[in-house]
Amino acid sequence: MMKKDIKVAVLGAGAMGCLFGGLLSEKGLDVVLIDVWKEHVDEINSKGLKVMGHGGDRIIQVKATVDPKSLKPVDAIIIMCKATALEQALNNSKNIIGDNTMLMSFQNGIGHEEIMQRIAGKDKVLGGSTTQASSIQGPGIIQNHASLPSWIGEYDGGHSQRVKDLAETFTAHGLETIAEKDIKRRKWMKLFALTAIGPLSAIFDLHHTDLYISNKNQKISRNLGKNIILETREVARADGVEVSENDCLEMFNRIVDSRQTNKSSMAFDVLKSRITEIDFISGAVSKIGKKYGIKTPLNDLMYNIIKIKEGTYS
Repeated sequence: MMKKDIKVAVLGAGAMGCLFGGLLSEKGLDVVLIDVWKEHVDEINSKGLKVMGHGGDRIIQVKATVDPKSLKPVDAIIIMCKATALEQALNNSKNIIGDNTMLMSFQNGIGHEEIMQRIAGKDKVLGGSTTQASSIQGPGIIQNHASLPSWIGEYDGGHSQRVKDLAETFTAHGLETIAEKDIKRRKWMKLFALTAIGPLSAIFDLHHTDLYISNKNQKISRNLGKNIILETREVARADGVEVSENDCLEMFNRIVDSRQTNKSSMAFDVLKSRITEIDFISGAVSKIGKKYGIKTPLNDLMYNIIKIKEGTYS
């Protein structure tokens, strides 16, 4: 049985890292946020984390630092930094990884666990996936757009007591978390939605509701999203993940129907001239597709357009 007073570090205190860490801290877990954005960290430490939107506006007290080397090993590390920063962030935080530390990534896309296993050790790495949504409003301020579940599981599949206990602990402390037997399949199910929602929101610089709900041509945008997802499904099936058409569209439909008024994190990256996670999303699908001889014209198109946008950054 897992002890109730576990210590949690959140590596990457952006919108999602603050949401996860803030919710867990609000309900009494010992949480520390780790991020390189000093102004953000200082604001959280001096005034608390301001959470607006779903669940009501409030201030949550949570610790934050820019220096992971000042910390001792923790029981669980929630990884929320950008996929492009994962390797460096983990290498800078090795001192918080103890003998029994569990690491889990809720980052967008696929391929993170292989990097984590190489640095931390295979036995310490769990898989994670989430449908939560949040955005940064300024230093120390986030907007919570929804209250949706998250999943964790042994990366190679199957049930384990540590996953069950951790999911129960997170849920009891305000973060609904489900112990998932097949986390790889769950991650692919999120990837289906990401291949459509991420790039399209970034390319058109639109909120999800503007793309799929209030848009006069919503049938076109929804069909485009659906076709991208069905193309991604063919790649998943070749990679050993069998998912029905209804299941692969489940998360896309859930996000659309929740009428979230936020843009994708990729859209914010493009808006702020930051390198996106497209290599771990559309790029990953295209790469795996080539491995199995499956053509992926829509994912290729999404990837190329985002890369062209990145090429305009000064």
